[in-house]
Amino acid sequence: MMLIGAGYLFLTLCDYREGIANLALRFLLKDHLHLTATQLAGFFAITKLAWYCKPFAGLLADNVRLFGTRRKGYLVVFSAAAGALWLALPLAHDSYGFMLWLVVAINFALMMVHTTLGGMLVEVGQTLGATGRISAVRSGVESLGWLLTGLVSGWVAVHLLHYGFLINAALMIVLAVVFAQTLREKKSGTVAPDKPKWTWAHFQELFRHRTLWVAAGFWVLIKFSPGFGTPLFYYQSETLGFTPQYIGYLGFVSAAAGLGGSLVYMRLCRRIALRRLLWLGASLHATAALAYFGYRSIGPAIAIEAMYGLCTALAFMPIFDLLARATPKQFAALGYALIFSLGSLSVSGSDLMGSWLFEQFHHSFAGMILLNSGSSAIVLLVIPFLPRQLTAHRDGEGSAA
Repeated sequence: MMLIGAGYLFLTLCDYREGIANLALRFLLKDHLHLTATQLAGFFAITKLAWYCKPFAGLLADNVRLFGTRRKGYLVVFSAAAGALWLALPLAHDSYGFMLWLVVAINFALMMVHTTLGGMLVEVGQTLGATGRISAVRSGVESLGWLLTGLVSGWVAVHLLHYGFLINAALMIVLAVVFAQTLREKKSGTVAPDKPKWTWAHFQELFRHRTLWVAAGFWVLIKFSPGFGTPLFYYQSETLGFTPQYIGYLGFVSAAAGLGGSLVYMRLCRRIALRRLLWLGASLHATAALAYFGYRSIGPAIAIEAMYGLCTALAFMPIFDLLARATPKQFAALGYALIFSLGSLSVSGSDLMGSWLFEQFHHSFAGMILLNSGSSAIVLLVIPFLPRQLTAHRDGEGSAA
């Protein structure tokens, strides 16, 4: 569990959209290469191509051993590869095409690490009957990562810009060393000669798990929030004139509130059934989005980011719990990866749509707020149809699917 937490923390710090160098990358593309909001959203949609392949990565990680290990080999090799690619990115800052494909390659390496960690999370959570708590640990360390990101990302964007990518390179190399030195896993032979046929059957069997697909559909719905993401970045930097440091500090405030929400959830999930927590989280998420109508200066922005960060954490954590329960243990990495690849598609589609609408509305943010809140509220209509075997019990009570 400590290694899973460390892995998610480092992945959060090195994430190209929300990590330490995220504002440096955004301002480099916006101000140096002069991308519009829609073009910037398109860049991120293309660079997320690797994340759409997560199910195949999960199939690989579940069935083909790397250097004789089921998890360790993938974690060490692809953490080191991500570090090397981040190291090369400063060389590409003047070329859109070079940057684009380097970030695609970085995302492929990060995706492999993420997929392998997801498989470990499902296995450990279901074995211990602690899917809620381990999901809260994941969310908590991600919030801790965003806290650190909020503190330094603005400074990195102003003072280091593309050289800030070197920080990510160092962090991923450190993570590779941590996995190599501390993860203990017995070595065994590689895939058996008849394994490919069995693997295809394995993939087909996964599609017959109804609970997995219901949970995946639920995740896609809540991740589809047109209006936030790239439009919010342009609204902050262009309309309100916030500096990179202020934007980074707002991320810090949101992450601090999210971390508090993670700690609260670790207690709530032991006392309240998951179905009630899903109702509570989705309701808070839809309502909190409306507060962005008051997002017009730095003071209200701080309060709104704190409230929205807390409500988002309380909305997402029950869903993380649901996803860990719904993933069949024998398909741990594959099933969890499949769900999150669908979520990545949803995020990219909503960001592109939101950015296009933002430009059509002449950079008016009010319509984006209503769209975001309304799409979040739709999730409430789905909760009654979730399988009771997944949602009726509290964390540590009963068993996951």
